[in-house]
Amino acid sequence: MTFHRSLVRRFLTGAGLIVATSGPLLPQTPSPRDILNRFCDLDGHGEQLSPGGWEKLAALFLTPGTPRRDIVTVVKDFVVSNPAFDGNKAEFYVEYLELGQIDQSNLVFSTLPAVNVRVMFTLVRTPKTGSDREDGSEWRIARRGVPEPHLTVAAAIGYATELRAKAKDAVARQDANKLLATLKGLR
Repeated sequence: MTFHRSLVRRFLTGAGLIVATSGPLLPQTPSPRDILNRFCDLDGHGEQLSPGGWEKLAALFLTPGTPRRDIVTVVKDFVVSNPAFDGNKAEFYVEYLELGQIDQSNLVFSTLPAVNVRVMFTLVRTPKTGSDREDGSEWRIARRGVPEPHLTVAAAIGYATELRAKAKDAVARQDANKLLATLKGLR
C-alpha cells in the first residue's frame, strides 16, 4: 500500500509539472491593438511630457519625429476601435472625448464642446532585430510624428501641479494656479 501511494504521489507530481510547463515557451509579441493601447495609456497619463516618457512613446513609432508640446489636449476618455487588417497592416481609430486644450505658451485652458474626435492610426509589422520569434517581427505605429499629447483630466491636474511647483516667478505661479483651478472643475 505504501508503494501504491508513492506511485500515485509521483504520478500526480509529474502531471502537475507537465501542466505547469504546458504554456508557451516563446515570448508573445504584443498585438497591434496592445501597442496602440499602450501608446494611449502612456499618452493619457502624461508620459509624452517627460523625457523618459517621450522615449517610451517614440519607441512605439516608425518615425516619431520631435515632441509636440505646444498644445496639450485634455480628454475625458478614449476608446480604441477594432482593427481592420490588410496583410502586415492594421488600421484603427482612437476616439477621444475632448474637453479642451492647454496652450503651453501662456498656460491658458480653452474649453472645447465635449465632442468625440477620431484619430486614425495605422500599425505595420516590421522586422525586429534580436527577436526570439520565428518571424522576427513586431508591430509599430506608422504615422509621421507622435500626435500632440492627449492627457486625462487627472494627468492634466498632475501636470499643472508640477508646473506650479516649478514656476520661477509669481506670474507663472498665478497662471499655473488658474490652470489648476480650471482643470479641477472638469472632474
